[in-house]
Amino acid sequence: MKLLPLLLPVLFGSAQAITVAQARMDADGDGVPDLLGQVVTIDAVATCEPTLFSSGSGVSFYVQDETAGINVYGYDLPGFSVSPGDELSITGTIAQYNGLAEIEPGSSSDYAYLGSLGVPDPIQLARNQGVSEPLEGMLLRAGDPSSGMWVTVASEPALSGGGYNFAVWNGQSSIAVRVNGSTGISVAGIGTGTRLFLTGLGGQYDPQPPYDSGYQMLPRYQSDLQVYSPGIPPYFHLDVSESIFSPTTGEYTIVQYGGPDDFRFTLRVFDRAGRTVATLAQSRTGGEVMEWNGSDENDEFLPMGPYVMLLEGFDPGGDRYTTTETVVIAAPLGGGR
Repeated sequence: MKLLPLLLPVLFGSAQAITVAQARMDADGDGVPDLLGQVVTIDAVATCEPTLFSSGSGVSFYVQDETAGINVYGYDLPGFSVSPGDELSITGTIAQYNGLAEIEPGSSSDYAYLGSLGVPDPIQLARNQGVSEPLEGMLLRAGDPSSGMWVTVASEPALSGGGYNFAVWNGQSSIAVRVNGSTGISVAGIGTGTRLFLTGLGGQYDPQPPYDSGYQMLPRYQSDLQVYSPGIPPYFHLDVSESIFSPTTGEYTIVQYGGPDDFRFTLRVFDRAGRTVATLAQSRTGGEVMEWNGSDENDEFLPMGPYVMLLEGFDPGGDRYTTTETVVIAAPLGGGR
């Protein structure tokens, strides 16, 4: 009975709009929209043009309001154009395709232009956050240029179904990325270890119930794959962004080291007994910016306490230069003993 107020506009043929969250609601948690097969009207803003994710005579694009996002799927749009940022009134049948919630208008007369609000700002994913059902259909960003937080490509792009698939690490969470061939995006220069500021739509491709996996980010434009190549000063140095952090809660520190181009660098972490617990660089040419999550040589989190990072630099003549930084592995804020 809780759904009755949402169904009234549909049952009585009213054009009254409901929110996108109401249109795609799954109150019983079975992975299927409760209004599946019913006709509804939503008012929402387009976050991409229909040409980007369409194939053949099909039209596929994404819209969102303040509550949620959804895929729009139809067969053509004769006499009606859609641009990113357009606010639309859309009437259509609620459907689902491989876990992806959709609204399917029957014809171009099921669209009405309400104005231009501009493309909403992407939702910023937190560190260690992945794509999930509440974010499906929404414009998202992983990595934040304003804070210098990036995501790291975890696998080489693999050709599949006319597009490319790869994964990125957002801290300790893996995010699948699908680059549709219809977008014209090139993945040249993107490989394992590439740093990105990533923007895209929250998608899903999960052919099996209960449709609770297969979440993806779908870049729209080449600019949605922004490669990050940090500049490293040429003087001998070692810097850490956080000297105290809690790895068990997903915290980390950004480590930057560098010096003259002809130096070779070794960067190690020592415990209080002077034992090497992690080697972050070994006889490497050139500086680097990296994230360190407090793990040891076996990828296990180090115990709480202070640690010393030692950077060694060797010039072509064999002369040795050193500098250190102290970091503290801390307990989670508010945690017990």
